[in-house]
Amino acid sequence: MPPSKPSTRDTILDAAETVVARDGSGRLTIDAVAAEAAVSKGGVLYHFPNKVALLQGMVTRMMAEIGDEIAASEVRAKATGEPVLALVFQDMFNRTDAHDSVSMALLAASAEHPELLDPARQFLSSTFQRLAEETPDPIAAQILLLAMDGLKLSVLLGFNHIPDHQLQPIRDRLLSKAREIYS
Repeated sequence: MPPSKPSTRDTILDAAETVVARDGSGRLTIDAVAAEAAVSKGGVLYHFPNKVALLQGMVTRMMAEIGDEIAASEVRAKATGEPVLALVFQDMFNRTDAHDSVSMALLAASAEHPELLDPARQFLSSTFQRLAEETPDPIAAQILLLAMDGLKLSVLLGFNHIPDHQLQPIRDRLLSKAREIYS
């Protein structure tokens, strides 16, 4: 059976991600997305009546993807006996640069519309709280989750206080500490 064709909504969101990854959030316009998606401007506006709605759609989809990745980590942890937190860390660290450019664009857009990140804040807060509470040491887990967030944000914002050659050893140490919580 051939793979199913993405919905027009997903095609539009893919195009929006491409525009922000390639050109930056300042160049995200309905016209640019329509051109990239090869749909009419009216087609974009049917699904997303304005740029803010488009950005909200991008945030919602990103949170759904992260939720799916965390759920997959939990399933793998149960199947393999690995600590859930370690697998979540692994998956979050392995998110691609394309995701990072979209994350940066959404972060930039949130300066103008801070409410755009409310769903992300709520989702990550409740998910990380749940993950921490399911460990033998919830406080240590929260510290590690904060460290992961800080590392990801530092890289995302281009802070260069951590040399590139130290990123992997830091990630490895965080993964090791996440495993230690369970022992």
